[in-house]
Amino acid sequence: MADFGFVGPSYEAPSIYQDAQECINWFPEIDPLKQPGDRGVVALYPTPGLSSLVLFQNQQEVRGMVTLSGGSIMVAVCGPYVYALTSSFIATLVGQLNSTTGRVGIIDNGVNVYIVDGTYRYAWRISTPSSAVFTGSTSGTTLTVTAITNGALAVGQVLFGVGVTQETVITALGTGTGGIGTYTINLSQTIASEQMNSATAGAIITGAISGTTLTVSAVASGTLAAGMTIQGAGITANTIITALGTGTGGVGTYTVNFSQTISSITMYGLNWSVLPSTDGAFQGGTNVDIVDNYFVYNRPDTQQFGASAVLSPISAALSFSSKDGAPDDLVTLIVDHREIYLLGETSSEVWVDQGTSPFPFQRVPGTSTQHGIVSAFSVARLGNSFAYLSKNNRGTAQIVQMNGYVPQRISNHAVENSLTGKTITDAVAWTYQLEGHEVYVISFPSIQLTWCYDIASQMWHKWLYTNNLGQYERCRGNCAAVFQGNVLVGDYSNGKIYRLDKSIYTDDGQNVKRLRRAPHLVADFQREYFDELQIQFQPGVGLSTGIGVDPQAMLRWSNDGGSTWSNEHWTSIGLMGKYTNRAIWRRLGTARDRIFEVSVSDPVKCVIVSANLKATQGEN
Repeated sequence: MADFGFVGPSYEAPSIYQDAQECINWFPEIDPLKQPGDRGVVALYPTPGLSSLVLFQNQQEVRGMVTLSGGSIMVAVCGPYVYALTSSFIATLVGQLNSTTGRVGIIDNGVNVYIVDGTYRYAWRISTPSSAVFTGSTSGTTLTVTAITNGALAVGQVLFGVGVTQETVITALGTGTGGIGTYTINLSQTIASEQMNSATAGAIITGAISGTTLTVSAVASGTLAAGMTIQGAGITANTIITALGTGTGGVGTYTVNFSQTISSITMYGLNWSVLPSTDGAFQGGTNVDIVDNYFVYNRPDTQQFGASAVLSPISAALSFSSKDGAPDDLVTLIVDHREIYLLGETSSEVWVDQGTSPFPFQRVPGTSTQHGIVSAFSVARLGNSFAYLSKNNRGTAQIVQMNGYVPQRISNHAVENSLTGKTITDAVAWTYQLEGHEVYVISFPSIQLTWCYDIASQMWHKWLYTNNLGQYERCRGNCAAVFQGNVLVGDYSNGKIYRLDKSIYTDDGQNVKRLRRAPHLVADFQREYFDELQIQFQPGVGLSTGIGVDPQAMLRWSNDGGSTWSNEHWTSIGLMGKYTNRAIWRRLGTARDRIFEVSVSDPVKCVIVSANLKATQGEN
């Protein structure tokens, strides 16, 4: 019995007696040149391995990543800290959020990076990530540097580190003149010895503030811009430039957000800003995207969304509107084909740039749908549009892909059955593309499950992490970006960024248990005698040393529809170079309803090309 459906996707029906198929940590690939019924029409390949590339010093959840325009810098948020990574994957701190957990929205416009974390919005004016990396501690307003990794410290540099207060600036030299020694900082704090880094301020100026007018009389270095935080002795924290006056980066006047009186002093224009409550119509944002050089973002738990000025992080007070075609709240948004898709709780609609004032966007007639979104970060780009976990006033837990203005179901009953009645509001999704496979990856933290949809085969498989107890957990990936030719994913808890690699067969050194459970074998419930099962693995893949020298395939079966299972029966996939090895099990007993299941946990290239079964049918 050739090709009895052994090679295929995950599909466990609401009743396992109908179908109990599993495909865990393998994905199906279809050979379009083979005819139906041929051997190897569908093969199973290992899901990509994870190799650790970056470990952030605070080792917390990687909450979001984006490769900046131009491709030379990637920005990642880990815990509360914002890091910029260079092309050589050197990570330095450039900012700090007021929150520590949960996915963030993050995008850039070539000038600024814009980040939202729900409660706050932030901006980083893109600049050289680091001036100096060093080991230091603070006591009061004294910074003590005990070792220099690279670069040199100087007056006017902004200080970053785990626990370092926002807007900390080096204001004077002590015993240090760029290297080891002491320095004076502007904000009193106590930080134990740790790795820190500094970045040159965007501008060092002489200025005074009267009311909300900053008057700059001299510029020592750099250029001022809207969205910059202004720091100096006595200046109110979180003071930012909201508009240019007579100044266009240098000497002249600027508008700031807080009214205050400051006599002429040395001031610093910082590239990192926490946008204050006075910016725009509201403070927070769940997600952010960019269209026509406007940053667009939604206001959590309302129907409202806002937009910044063109090529600016600053939003006008009246630059907002509402998704009001239906009464449900706006959950998240995504820009596709220069249009803003507003995804609500149970409905959605599309807006487009019409150049109007004070808010440039207007609704596109005829684009409303009766599909909302369950989880704000279940949306991810896929193919020529995007996919998300949908919800409407009739039910939930379908996964759809947008086709123009119409969401089309891509999940199947098996996927939906695994989610029904479960906590799925914390779902997070991202997409990767390797070797022509573009895969939508959606994880459900509360139920420790990750489903993957391959747009090439239109089949679903599970991608799960195998813990030290041999138990399955959700995939480690929490977010993804393509940087320097690599598909990178951020871990949901430990501060690591991994490279996806199809030539690596572990999750950062942790062995992966791959499992395939085949369809039911039933012949009118007549007794069947199973003489031999041969699975065609790619042979000769054993390693030269260590685990995997003689990789094993573990077979078990169920004779009662998947309710109970036999013991495992092991056989070799093939030592290194043994290219004629066959994985065969014989004398497999009898059953009226048989399900075969095979698993592999050795870190080798375990490809399943086909399976052959020798069986005979007896009489009832």
